[in-house]
Amino acid sequence: MSDENAEKLFLQEKPTRALLFIGSMEKTYASIISKEIDSTFAHTTRILAKMEQCGLIKFTFEGRIKFVELTEYGKEVETALKEFMDIISEEPPIAQKDESQEKGPEARDEEDIEPEQAEELDPLSAEILEKIKKLRSKIENIHKGAIEQGDSRDTISRKLGPYSRDIKRLQNQIERAESPVSETVTSALEESEELLEAYLRS
Repeated sequence: MSDENAEKLFLQEKPTRALLFIGSMEKTYASIISKEIDSTFAHTTRILAKMEQCGLIKFTFEGRIKFVELTEYGKEVETALKEFMDIISEEPPIAQKDESQEKGPEARDEEDIEPEQAEELDPLSAEILEKIKKLRSKIENIHKGAIEQGDSRDTISRKLGPYSRDIKRLQNQIERAESPVSETVTSALEESEELLEAYLRS
């Protein structure tokens, strides 16, 4: 896939939404994707054709039904897109700096305590804990937005379902760690997993 084709495809909203939706469903078909991304069926099939050319998706048949699913490469792109979306949803570092400058000396003294507490964790534990915090924040924000929009239970499940894989990846990272990971980290991950399951059940 050329860089130009990838850029044209993923600087557009609907192809990005389509790929993320396919990833969340694991296997689906064009008419469902069309409704999810609010696009015409003809436009959706053109998007899917381009994705197939780029090696992102593949089509399979079960009887007369033509299913769409991500290739391994498509799953890698899905992960990268989600990470990118997580990054751009965060507050810019400059804004964070300005905010701290506006606070009084007492507020800054309180903030100075946090880095000292973070230093008690080994680098790996601190890194994983940061990932867990970002993931939990993302899950909470998506659920809050879905509730405010009045989304159905199925829609909420589709939006939050993919994050079960992110939790599993973090669990695997903890299990594969060469040195024991702090209990603070494992507890935080367990709490996030329980929160996600509660949202999916509600």
